[in-house]
Amino acid sequence: MYAWLNIDSNWNPYENTGNLPIAIVNKDKGTVILNENINMGNSLVESLKGNNAMKWSFTDEAEAREKVNKSEFYGEIDIPKDFSKNIVLIFENGNIKRSELDFYVNQKKNPIAPIIVSKAVGAIQTTINQNIVNALIYKSLGMANSAKLLTNHIKSTDDIIDKLNKGKEGVYDLSSIFKVLKLIADSTNNSISALRDLLPTVNSLTGTSEDGIKNIKGTMDSFKNLSNDIDNVVDSIENDRKEILDIINSFDLDPMKENKDIISNKISEIDTRLTNNKERIQNIQTLISILGEHVQLEGLSALQRQLQEVVNEIDNTQTIISNNRKTEKDINNINKKLKSIHGQEKGVSKAYRNDIKKNLDSAYDNSSKSMDILSDLLNNLDGAAEKTDSALAYMMKAIGNSKDLTDNLDNTCSRLQNDIGKIIDNLSDSKKSEMYNKFVNLIKNDPVDVANFLSTPVETVESAVYGTDKNGSQLTYGSKMAPFYSVLACWVGCILLITIVKTEITGVEGIEKFKNYQKFLGRFAIFALMALSQGFLVGLGDIFLKVQVKYPFYFILTIMITSFVFMLFVYSLTLSFGRVGEGMSVIVLVLQIAGSGGTFPVEMLPKAFQFAQPIMPFYPAMNLIRETIGGFYGNNFLKYMLMLLSHMIIPLLLGLIFRTPLIHMLEKVDKELEKTAMII
Repeated sequence: MYAWLNIDSNWNPYENTGNLPIAIVNKDKGTVILNENINMGNSLVESLKGNNAMKWSFTDEAEAREKVNKSEFYGEIDIPKDFSKNIVLIFENGNIKRSELDFYVNQKKNPIAPIIVSKAVGAIQTTINQNIVNALIYKSLGMANSAKLLTNHIKSTDDIIDKLNKGKEGVYDLSSIFKVLKLIADSTNNSISALRDLLPTVNSLTGTSEDGIKNIKGTMDSFKNLSNDIDNVVDSIENDRKEILDIINSFDLDPMKENKDIISNKISEIDTRLTNNKERIQNIQTLISILGEHVQLEGLSALQRQLQEVVNEIDNTQTIISNNRKTEKDINNINKKLKSIHGQEKGVSKAYRNDIKKNLDSAYDNSSKSMDILSDLLNNLDGAAEKTDSALAYMMKAIGNSKDLTDNLDNTCSRLQNDIGKIIDNLSDSKKSEMYNKFVNLIKNDPVDVANFLSTPVETVESAVYGTDKNGSQLTYGSKMAPFYSVLACWVGCILLITIVKTEITGVEGIEKFKNYQKFLGRFAIFALMALSQGFLVGLGDIFLKVQVKYPFYFILTIMITSFVFMLFVYSLTLSFGRVGEGMSVIVLVLQIAGSGGTFPVEMLPKAFQFAQPIMPFYPAMNLIRETIGGFYGNNFLKYMLMLLSHMIIPLLLGLIFRTPLIHMLEKVDKELEKTAMII
């Protein structure tokens, strides 16, 4: 009964989730997208009205919250007023704000219900997401079809390719122009460079000319000084000529009248002055010769001849003077010569001052002015050369920058041509590409079908492994739980039998003749028969309840063997340890209920249970029954059978080998327990 009631009550609870009341509160105000009013809250409510996963109750917030608190509802789902608005917000301004469903669940009402309700809410969320994607894709494809997007796209692509080809030709023309500009820049740069190379020569010539002008000015200054020297010499000659003339006029031609010594002194003075004049005249000749080497002036040669005549006349006069007799005739000749010299010197002085001096001063003045003008010109030329060089350098730099710019523009044009060519090729190829054809095929399809596919592109196909019965039907939850409740019922039944039926043999005549192990086996035979009967009834009842069993014979046999092993285990503990043994059987039962993996996977249990599970009798027993329900695999049935039978070793050791010493220990324990007057 224990197994049958539990199996029947858990036969298929997850198919009855439609009986769980869940409140739905819709506060969504809706919004507009793609010129269309939408209200995802209303859409959700409409979809839930045809959904039997839960018992949906559509009410207001106050009533829903009150019934959740009163445990009339297992949970409440609130759809907020900005639910639809938040969904489409990303399409309006690019902001992402996830819509939220406010979910309230009553954790007190039932421990399993919140988990089931949470799964249902997750399913609702998935449905909403799919519906949103479905609606957007359907609307987009519908608009694309109505606007003939594909046809317009093809035409636009052809227009773009045509315009790009024209643009490519224009870029080619620009590239040709830039190449010509580059050649012009190179030629201009070379010309300016050559001109700059000449500027140092101009500067050098300017410097040389300036040095020459300085030298000429120095020479002119020398000529000026030379002219002054000549003037000074001429002035000295004129002064001496006047003094000599005074001496001549003072002569008394009668030597008798004048003292000879006086005459001799005067003649000596005249001779000295003539010598001085001769030296001066010779100096003038030298200066005039120097002047004649550099300046071409009329009258220089004539002046030189006149000066030489004066020198010759002075020489003749001094020859006469050198005569010691100094007669009157000599004095007269000297006087004549001196007058002749005086006249000649006067003519020379007049010729120099009227012709040579005047022309020389005029030439000096003109030359000096010319040199000043030429010097200013050269100074200006030197400054102009520097400015010209700076200007040419700036021009070369500007032309260089222009050339670099032209090169960059030319390279840019080349790259632009290549890029345009690639774009044209890509656009042309895109119309021929497989992806383009797939897009065309996609857009040609029915928008409803495409939207349904893209909103749920992946479907899960569940293939049950050992999850169907011999007819191919899906195993029910009750069938899956049958192994646990069946072995649990066997163990509980064994404990109840031990409690009802006495384990000790008392009041039988001649019992003392039997050995302890014989008593153990003899008494166990009764319990074994009851255990086998119990197992047979449990298995037969499971089948009667329509537990989906693939191998009914092995199913009943396995439960009978399980009941037999469990009975031996409980019988041995109780016989060996009395009431304590019964308690130990209950403790082992409790541990196995918690940690054998009958309800939850053992991997989800604490580590202690994961460690202890393989040594629990429930573990091989449940796996044996699962093999008979889901199907055999390899040697699993034999392996688990050996594991189950191995649990007979300890009970047999207790009953056959350690029975005698345990009897004495048990008698002492029973006496002590009787003294407490609390244990039966």
